[in-house]
Amino acid sequence: MFRLGIGILIILLWLFFPSFFSFAKEVYRWTDEKGDVHFTDDSSKIPAQYQKQFEKREVNEEVSGADKKPGGQASKPSVKPKAKPDRAKEDLKAYEKKIEAKKAIERKISKLEEELRAAEKQVKKIKEIKESKTSGPAVKHHSDGAKHVPVGGAPTKEDKLLLRIRDIKKEIAALEKQLSKIKKGL
Repeated sequence: MFRLGIGILIILLWLFFPSFFSFAKEVYRWTDEKGDVHFTDDSSKIPAQYQKQFEKREVNEEVSGADKKPGGQASKPSVKPKAKPDRAKEDLKAYEKKIEAKKAIERKISKLEEELRAAEKQVKKIKEIKESKTSGPAVKHHSDGAKHVPVGGAPTKEDKLLLRIRDIKKEIAALEKQLSKIKKGL
């Protein structure tokens, strides 16, 4: 008797509250290129270009006939939902920025190294020219027998090149520190 009473109660509840016993249904959601959100309960109605990006959701509530468009597609919401921040895209953009910064620093270091080699070659040539001039008969000697060396005048080309070489080495060292930090962050 008790079983019969529970059975009748369940049947009555099912008749008066059908949504209470409704089973989960699948709803598919996708966003088109305009940013409009679309819903449907039939995956075959999703356009081909959106087949790989739709979201499948389980729904326990029934959609009333007034909310549906002909063909079973749910109407668009009147307010566009806020776009969720896509962490993967943000992380990828940050990673790409780091890669670009790394490449830019590496290019700058490469250019500085080329400039450094050129400056060192020029200094070497200047020293060779000086040595060839000082070892030949054209060297002027003071009365005490010392070679003539200008003291205190304007900086020579060699002095300027040596200063530039020092600055380039400092700049390369600073860039290599930045590059090291970027590489650690990758």
